[in-house]
Amino acid sequence: MLKNQLCYEDQLEIENMMEIVELKSTEELEQAFTVLKELRQKLNFRDYLDIYKKASEKDCFCLVGVFEGKNCLAVMGYRILYDFVHGKHLYIDDLIVTDKCRSQGMGAHLLNHAEKIAQENQCRGLRLCTGIDNHRGKKFYERNNWIAKSIAFKRPI
Repeated sequence: MLKNQLCYEDQLEIENMMEIVELKSTEELEQAFTVLKELRQKLNFRDYLDIYKKASEKDCFCLVGVFEGKNCLAVMGYRILYDFVHGKHLYIDDLIVTDKCRSQGMGAHLLNHAEKIAQENQCRGLRLCTGIDNHRGKKFYERNNWIAKSIAFKRPI
């Protein structure tokens, strides 16, 4: 077994210890921002709250977190989308585990949570994007049985 890979029994134990909370209160959203900031370094708090509000109102965006007491250790944002390629599917916008808590099963726990939500909502699958240079992230997703299927392009305007 690789150092960062957890066996199935260890993963179940971790999942039983870590409660995933839907973030709604200002205090929870503030805690999540400190985690999200590790990935989205240019994001400021005012823009974060504005984007969260608009995305949750218009796209049913949901933000969940893993907490230890009042400390947020991991965050995942997701929404249910529909398109011609994927049909109804769950899209993960962000998945971040604080640097000090990585390789402890929290990311896999959040992915499992997303899969349960997708199943409960009769989605055909799950989808996410990660940066081309995010080698650690790509390895993490591959270890968790995700398959690289496309390359996303973007163009600023």
